[in-house]
Amino acid sequence: MAAGPVVTLKRLWRTNRWLTISFLLTLTLALVFTLRAGVFFVYWQHHNDEPVEGWMTIGYVAKSYGVSPRLLHDAIGLPRTGPDHRPLIRIAREEGQPLDALTARIIAAIEAERAAEAPPPPPAPPVAPAVPARP
Repeated sequence: MAAGPVVTLKRLWRTNRWLTISFLLTLTLALVFTLRAGVFFVYWQHHNDEPVEGWMTIGYVAKSYGVSPRLLHDAIGLPRTGPDHRPLIRIAREEGQPLDALTARIIAAIEAERAAEAPPPPPAPPVAPAVPARP
């Protein structure tokens, strides 16, 4: 009798049907979550520092710029009630202010945060004293 992967799977199917189903289901779920993680990783690698637009949420802007959503909540004067899933255009409309003003405050807060977190410039190298050349 030939012993190959097809024969082994047929034998497993006949003798341990529930075990085979659960194994295939686990394998499928592992593949789905691996693909999902890969898509998530590739997406955010290409969507850093996107220009702020009205359709974005506070969480999306915070993720894109690598800052805390709390910082953005404070910048636009929203209470800290948890994640806010409203788009920026709706927040601006409900707050009674133009979207451009809201966007400008968000960008200013992000720039201030980045300036505060920027590492100090490296120290200048020491200047060696000039040595006169020998004749």
